[in-house]
Amino acid sequence: MASLLLAISPLLQIATAAYSPAITTYQGPAPPHVTETHGPIRASYAHPNQATSSLTGIPSYTTTSASSYSVAYTNSTSPATPTATGNGTLPACKKIQYNFPAGQGGNATRAAAVAEAYQYAWNAYRQYAFGKDELLPLNRSYIQDWYGWGVTIVDGIDTAIVMNLTDIVEEQLAYIQTIDFTTTPYGPVEIFDTSIRYLGGLLSSHDLLKSGLFPNSYNQDQVNALLSQAVTLANKIAYGFDTTTGIASTNVNFTSNTPIQGTYTVGNITYNSTNTASAGTFLLDWLRLSDLTGNDTYRQLVERGESYLVNPNPAPAYPGLVGTQFDVDSGRLLSFDGGWHSGVDSFLEYLLKSYQYEQTPSTTQYKNFWLQAVQSTVENIALHPYNFPDLTFISELDVNGTITQTMDDYSCFAGGNFLLGCKFLDMPELCDLGVAAADGCHQTYNTTLTGLGPLYWGWYNSSNEQYDPLEDNDAAARKFAAEYGYFIEYQDETWADFPESIESWFYAYRITGDPRWAEYVWEVFLAINETARNDVAFTHVNNVNMPFGGSQSNALDSFFFAEVLKYIYLTFADPNVVNLEQFVFNTESHPLLVQCGIGDIDDNSGGNATGAPSRNVRRKFEHAVK
Repeated sequence: MASLLLAISPLLQIATAAYSPAITTYQGPAPPHVTETHGPIRASYAHPNQATSSLTGIPSYTTTSASSYSVAYTNSTSPATPTATGNGTLPACKKIQYNFPAGQGGNATRAAAVAEAYQYAWNAYRQYAFGKDELLPLNRSYIQDWYGWGVTIVDGIDTAIVMNLTDIVEEQLAYIQTIDFTTTPYGPVEIFDTSIRYLGGLLSSHDLLKSGLFPNSYNQDQVNALLSQAVTLANKIAYGFDTTTGIASTNVNFTSNTPIQGTYTVGNITYNSTNTASAGTFLLDWLRLSDLTGNDTYRQLVERGESYLVNPNPAPAYPGLVGTQFDVDSGRLLSFDGGWHSGVDSFLEYLLKSYQYEQTPSTTQYKNFWLQAVQSTVENIALHPYNFPDLTFISELDVNGTITQTMDDYSCFAGGNFLLGCKFLDMPELCDLGVAAADGCHQTYNTTLTGLGPLYWGWYNSSNEQYDPLEDNDAAARKFAAEYGYFIEYQDETWADFPESIESWFYAYRITGDPRWAEYVWEVFLAINETARNDVAFTHVNNVNMPFGGSQSNALDSFFFAEVLKYIYLTFADPNVVNLEQFVFNTESHPLLVQCGIGDIDDNSGGNATGAPSRNVRRKFEHAVK
C-alpha cells in the first residue's frame, strides 16, 4: 500500500510566488444592504401534507462483505488532464427542479444585495487577511487554522464565479496558482475539511469555468491550475487511506506521508477510529476527480473504505442509521448514536448524491443504504413535540441507540436531501418528509428574537417528558417549549455561520416552486445583516434569543462565503443558474457537474467560454432533461 501511495503521489513543485494584490473597490452595482426585519413572529410549520410514517418501494438491502472487498490498484497515474465525455455515452439528465416560467423564479434585486454582502466581506478579507486562512473581523486580523493555504479564497471562489464577480475571481485564480499544497507548517492535516473545502472548491471552480455556463475570459493557465492543484492536494491526502481497512485516518502527516489516527474509547478499550462523517464524505469529490483525470485509483481509494460503512457490523440500532465512530483497523461500528446530525450527516448526504452524480453498481448500493436510513427515520426518529402534531424534528440517538429528543442545526440539511431524493428517485412521499423537516428547522429560526437559529435544541415527547431529567424539570425550557414546540439547549444559543437550514429551503424552493421558501431565505439574510454584520465584515452571533444577538464572536468562517452566501444567492438568481439537474453540490456547497447527457456542456476537454452560454447551449441542455 505504501508503494502504491508513493506511486500516485508525485509531488508537484509549485513555487509560491509573493502575491499581494492592491486593494480595490468593486465597480459594479452595489445596492445598499438591508438590515431591518419586520412583522410579528408567526408559526410556519403547518403544511397540507404531514410527514409520512412509511415508505413504499424500498428495495431489500443486500450487504457486501466488507472484509472480502478488494481493489485492483494501479501502480501509476494517468495524466492529470480532463477526460472528454461525449453526451452520446451519458444518460439523459433527470428532471428535478420546478418548471418555473421563463424569466420567472428569480429576484435580481435580492440577488444583487447578496452579491454586495460577498463583496463587503471579501474587501475586509483582502485588506486584513489576504492569503491567510480566515479573517478575524473584530480585531481586523487573521487566523491560520486551515494550514495556511488561504482557505477563504479556495472555499469561496466558486461563489464569486456564480455571482459573476469577475474582478474578484481574477484575484483568486492568480493566488490559487501559487499555493504549495505539498507542505504546511501547521500540520497535521485533517483530511475531511481539507477534502470538502479545498479539493471541493478547486474541482467546483474548474467545473463551473469549463462548463460554458459562466464567463471565462480568465487566464487559462490559471483556470487549468485548478485541476492540477486538486491532483496535487489529493495525492497528499491519499496517504490517509493507507490503513488496514482503507477507512481514512483522521489526519495525515504531510512531512512523513503517514496517516495519523484518531481514537475512541469504549469501556476500557481505546480504538483507532474515524468519525463516520469524516470517513464517509469523500465519494462525491473523489469520483469527480477520478472522472476528470481518467485515474480510477481515486475512486478505488474511497470506495474501499466506504464498503465498511454501508455494511455495518454490528448492525446499528435502526437499519441505515449508523453511529458516529468506526474502528479503522477492523472496520467495526463502535457506537450507535445514529441520526442525521453532526458526526454522521454528510456520510448519509453523499450516499444519495453519489448516485445522482452517476449510476454504477457501487452508487446503487449507496442509494439503497440511504433508503434504509430514510425508512428508519420515518418509522422511528421523525418525531412531533408534545402538543405540536404538525411540527416535525429529526431526533438523534445516544451512543446506546436511544432516542434523545434533541436535534442540532447540522441535521437541518436533511430536509433538502429528502426533497432531492423525492425527485431523483420518483418517490413523492419523500417530498412530504422533506417539507416537514425543512419546516421544523424554520420553526427554530422564526421563533427567536434575532430570526437566526441555535446550534442545538430539544423537545418534550408525546408524554410531555424529556430524555434528560434535568431538562424535564427546567421551568424555562418548559415554558418556551409550550409556546414554540422546542427549547434551546443551554450554551448552544449561538449562530455560527450555519448554512444547513438555508440549504434545505433553497432545495425546497427550487424543487417545489413555493415562494414561501424564498421568503424564509430572505428573512434569514435580513437577520444576518442585522445581527452578524459589523463595520468590518460579518461575525458569529453569540445568542440568537437576545436582542441583536447579544454579542458577536471574532470569527468569519470560509463556509460563510462558500455555503451561506451561495445558497442565499442561488435562491434569488435565475433558477437555471447552477440547475439541480446539471450540478450536484458537495457538502460544502461546491457544485460539481453531474454525469448526464447535457450536450457539450460536460465536455471538459473544451469549454473555454468567454461570455454567457449561447442560446444553443441552453437549448441542448433543455432537450437533454427528460
